[in-house]
Amino acid sequence: MSEYDKYYEDFGIEDEFDELTFYCVLPVIEQVTAVFLKLIGLSAIVTILAQLKSDRLNSIIDILLGLLCAFLFYGSSMKYIVAVVSISYMVVWVTCGTGKCGAAVLLSNLIFVFSCELAVVSAEQWHQIRGTVILLLMKTVSLGFDVDAGVITPPPPPLFFGYTLSPVSLIFGPFVTLADYRQSKHTPFTKDVFFRICNSFLLAYLCVIFSTCILNYALDSAEKTTMFGVYFTAQSFRASHYFVCYTSQITALIGGFQHSSDEPYSVVAPSKVEFPRSMAAVARNWNLPMHYWLKTYIYKKSRYLGVFASAFLTYAASSILHGLNFQLPVVLFSIFLFSYVEMMLRSELAEMFDSCVLVHRCSDCSHRNKVLELPTKLVFVAVNVVQLAYLGVMFDSDPTQMEGYSRWNVIRKWSNLNWYGHMLCLLGVGLTFLLRVVNKFWGKKNQ
Repeated sequence: MSEYDKYYEDFGIEDEFDELTFYCVLPVIEQVTAVFLKLIGLSAIVTILAQLKSDRLNSIIDILLGLLCAFLFYGSSMKYIVAVVSISYMVVWVTCGTGKCGAAVLLSNLIFVFSCELAVVSAEQWHQIRGTVILLLMKTVSLGFDVDAGVITPPPPPLFFGYTLSPVSLIFGPFVTLADYRQSKHTPFTKDVFFRICNSFLLAYLCVIFSTCILNYALDSAEKTTMFGVYFTAQSFRASHYFVCYTSQITALIGGFQHSSDEPYSVVAPSKVEFPRSMAAVARNWNLPMHYWLKTYIYKKSRYLGVFASAFLTYAASSILHGLNFQLPVVLFSIFLFSYVEMMLRSELAEMFDSCVLVHRCSDCSHRNKVLELPTKLVFVAVNVVQLAYLGVMFDSDPTQMEGYSRWNVIRKWSNLNWYGHMLCLLGVGLTFLLRVVNKFWGKKNQ
C-alpha cells in the first residue's frame, strides 16, 4: 500500500463525509431548489395578483398558472389532470340539486381513476400524476358533498376550475376546501407567516437530505433485516413524506391558507408520528388536511353504521384513493387493525386500573390511578414505534415499489421479519379478551 493510499485510509471518515456532501447532499439541494423555484414562484405570483381584488380575474389567473404548473411538472400527461377536473365539473352541473352530487362525483372519479390505472395510462405516467389526481378527487368530492349539504352553492366555471387547478395546491397539496380557497384571497401576509415559511423551508431541506443521503448511508452499513435496518428503511420513507408535506405547507402559507387567525396552516406533525401516543395518532397526524377530508366526508357520513364500520370504510376509502396495488391497501388495513386492537386493549386497561390510558385524552378525566398512566403510555409509544418500522419496510428504495409490490413481495418482506407486527397485534387481541373477561368477573363480584 502506498503512503498516499494509507493516508486516505487513515482519514476514511473525512473522505466519506466529503463523498456524502459532494455526491449526495449538494445534488439533492440543487434538485429540490429547482422544484421550489417553479412551484413556489407560481404560488407567489398567485398571491401577488390576488391583490387585484377581482374574484373572477383571480380565478382565471389561477387556471392559467395551474395549467402552466401541470405542464412544467407533468408535460403531456397534464391532459389527464384536465380530464378529471372537466368530468367532475360536468357531474356537479348535472347532479346539483338532487342531493346525490357528492356520491356521483365520487363514483365518476373512481371510474376514471381505475380506468386510467388499469388500462389507459402507463404505470410510470400514473405514478407521476397519481398524487395530483388524488388531490383533485378529494377537492371535487368535498365540493359535491358541500353542495348537497347546502354549505355552498354550485360554483361557476371560473371559480370551480380556479379552485381545483390553483398551483398553490395542485402538485403536492394540501387538500383545501372551496371555502378555504375563497378565504385565502383575502388573507394578509404577516411577519409571522413569513417566519413560518422560512422554518418550513429549512425543515423541508433537512428532511429530504436526511431521507436521501444520511439514512441511505446508514442503510448501506446496516443489514436490512435487522431491527436497525428495518427502522432506518421506514424512517427514510417517513422523512421523504415530511419533505412533501413541508413543501405543501410552504405553498399553502404563501397562498394565504390558515386554520384561523391564531393558528398557522400545518400539514404534518412529525413529532406525533415519530413518537406516537397511539396508532390512531399516526393516522391523524400523518397528513392533517387529508385526515380532515376522511373524517368529514367519509367517517361522519357513515357514522350511522357504527364505529367499527365507519372506521373500516374510512381506511378503505384511503386505500382506494392511493391506488389498486396490493402493497398500500395491505399496509393501510394493517394500520386499521393495529389501531382498533390498541383502542380495545387500552379501553380494558383503563377500566381495570381506573387509569387514564385511553387512545384519546380524556376531556374531563375522572380516573383516579395516576401511577400507571405514564409507564403504560410509554410502553404503547415504544410498541407503536416498532410497529411503524414493521409497516414502513414496504416502502424501501427498491424501484419496483414505485408501481407497488405484488402480494408475494409483501409476504416475503414481512416473512423475513417473522410477521412480528401482526404477532404483536394477535397478542393484543388475546390480552383484550382476557382483560374483558376479568373486568366482567370483577364487576359482577363488586356488585
